[in-house]
Amino acid sequence: MACTCERVASSPRLASVIGTQGSAARKRNVGFLLALAAVLAVASDGLLLKLSYRDGASAATAAIFKYSSSAATMACFLASLAARDRRRAKGTPALVPWPSATGWRYVLASATLNVFLEMCYTLGFAFTTSANVLAFAAIAPVWAALMSWPALGLRVPRRTVVACAFALAGSVVIGLSFRATLGTSATGADEGARTRDALGLVFAIGTGITAAAQLTLIQSAAMRAPETNMLIAHGLGVALVSLTGFALLPALHPPGAPLAPTDAAIGYLCLDGVVGSAFAISALTLAVSFIPATEVSLLLQVEGLLGPLSTFLVLNEVPTVYSLAGGGVVIAAVVVHEALAFREEIRAARDEAAASAAALSHSPAADAGAAELGVRR
Repeated sequence: MACTCERVASSPRLASVIGTQGSAARKRNVGFLLALAAVLAVASDGLLLKLSYRDGASAATAAIFKYSSSAATMACFLASLAARDRRRAKGTPALVPWPSATGWRYVLASATLNVFLEMCYTLGFAFTTSANVLAFAAIAPVWAALMSWPALGLRVPRRTVVACAFALAGSVVIGLSFRATLGTSATGADEGARTRDALGLVFAIGTGITAAAQLTLIQSAAMRAPETNMLIAHGLGVALVSLTGFALLPALHPPGAPLAPTDAAIGYLCLDGVVGSAFAISALTLAVSFIPATEVSLLLQVEGLLGPLSTFLVLNEVPTVYSLAGGGVVIAAVVVHEALAFREEIRAARDEAAASAAALSHSPAADAGAAELGVRR
C-alpha cells in the first residue's frame, strides 16, 4: 500500500486517473436528478391544464397564455446565462457560446418539433382524460429506442429494451381504460364525445412520437454540435407555440364563449408555463447531455401514474384500476432499470480506473518516478 501511494505521488497521470474514478457515476447521478426533477414538474402539467379548462380556457387560449409565460421565462433564463458567461469571459462578448451553422439547424429543427409536441399535448388534454393521454404518450421510450439506433448509431442496452417492453405493457394496461371510455361514448347518442375521444387518442400518440424524436435530436446535437445551447431551441419553440395558439383561435375557441378566460385560469396557465414547460424542458434538455435519450424517456413514464393521481386528488377525476395497475408496472420498470444502470456505471468506472492505474503503475514514467523517490530517500 505504501509503495502504491509513493507511485501515485510520483506520477501525476496516475493520480489523475485515481482522482477521476467516480466521474462517470457522478455524471450519471446529475442526469438522473435532472430528469427526476423534470418528471415531478411535468407531472403537474396536466393538472394545471385541466384546472384552466375547468375555469373557461380553450385549447387555443391555453396555448397562448401558457407558452407566452414559458417563452418569457426562457428568455430571462437565457439572458442570465449570457450575463454569467460574459462575466466569466471578463466582458468579452466574443467568448459567449453561440450556435454554429450546424447548431442553428438543430435549433430550428428542435423548435419545429417543439411546436408539434406542445400542441399535441395541449389538445390531448382538451379532448380526453389525463390517464388516456399519458397512457399513449408512455410509448415514447419505444420510439426513442428505435430512433436512437439508426439516427445516432447507439447500441441500445438490453436492460433498456426489456424495460421499454415492460413500460409498453404498462401503457397497454392503462390504455384499457381508454377502451372503456370509448365504448361508453359509442353506445350513447353523443357522437361528438366519440369524436373527441378519437382525436384525443391521435394527439396522445403524436405526443409520444414527437417527444421521442425531440429527445433523440437533442442527444444528436450534443454529439455532433456540442457547442449548441439547445435551450435556445426550446425558447424559440414555445414562442412559436404561442403564435400557433393565436392562429388556431378561430378554429379551437368555442363560439360565443368569452375570448379571455378567468383570472384563475390565466394564473394556472402562467404557472404551468413556468414550471411544467420552461423548467421541465430545460431540465430535460440538460439531462439528455448526461444520460441517453432512451433512459430519459423511460424516466418520464413515471408521469403516467403521477398525472392521473394528481387529477384524482384535486379534480376527483377517478383513475381506473387499469391506470393504477399499468402505472405500477411502469414505475417498477423505471426503478429496476435505473438501479441496474447505476450499478453498471459504478462497476465500469471502477474497472476502468483499476485498469488505468495498473497500466500506468508499470509504465516507464512511473518506474522512473519511483526510482527517483528511492534515490531521494
